[in-house]
Amino acid sequence: MKEFEQKHSFDKVYKLKKEVLEELKELNLTDSQREKLTKLEKALDTEKEDHDKQKKEEKSQNGFTKFFARNNGALSLKKRKEEQEIER
Repeated sequence: MKEFEQKHSFDKVYKLKKEVLEELKELNLTDSQREKLTKLEKALDTEKEDHDKQKKEEKSQNGFTKFFARNNGALSLKKRKEEQEIER
């Protein structure tokens, strides 16, 4: 299972685990088994939320970095043009 998780995306693994949990819910389970299943599902959902938050933060940081680099590059270009004009 761990090898599969390493080779595939988190989202794909999450969906497969969720499908398995749904199939298990359809079985005739004892209260104790149903409770364990519920805890597993909550833990999986929490893991998914954490993963999504981290992904969103990384995306936000990448966007900021690109924005900063773009603006910094634009400022550098403007500065170089001004320096060239001064040299003339």
